[in-house]
Amino acid sequence: MKEIKINSKKVYTCSFMDVYEDDVRLPDQRVAKRNYIKHPGGAAMLAITKKDKVILIKQYRYPLDEIIFEIPAGKMDVKNESFRDCAIRELEEETGYYSKDVSFLYQVYPCVGYSDEKIEIFLAKDAYKVEKPIDKDVDEFIEVYLFSKQEAKNLLINNQIKDGKTLIALTNWIYT
Repeated sequence: MKEIKINSKKVYTCSFMDVYEDDVRLPDQRVAKRNYIKHPGGAAMLAITKKDKVILIKQYRYPLDEIIFEIPAGKMDVKNESFRDCAIRELEEETGYYSKDVSFLYQVYPCVGYSDEKIEIFLAKDAYKVEKPIDKDVDEFIEVYLFSKQEAKNLLINNQIKDGKTLIALTNWIYT
């Protein structure tokens, strides 16, 4: 079942990913091409306030040409940063909230057919607004929303949550 790499060629690189084109030997000994992205990974935070509201962000996503709701998240772009620390940083950067009660929920591979990207999702309980949050990235334009469980459930039912990591996290919160 496993494919064996014969050779690999980096065909594109940018600030957060490399694109490769590999030749692989299939289980039946034929040779095929595999194109894929090497990605540093990311972390996401399902943040719940002291008043039992989930914190979601709304932002424009260029590849989709759509504005979508998401849990706060970002890529691993700080040297030697853990996934947990990345999730905590992104929560504060994107929403202005912080939590001292953070635990691991899931590890997911969002794009298994063409990327090695890994996202770790964390749960932040009793999230609270901080006075002087970390500055947002200069190219991020984000709106912050708080939703009750029922409101979040309605977003799911009405197909207003389309992001995979957010679907997983909200489903966990609503149905557990």
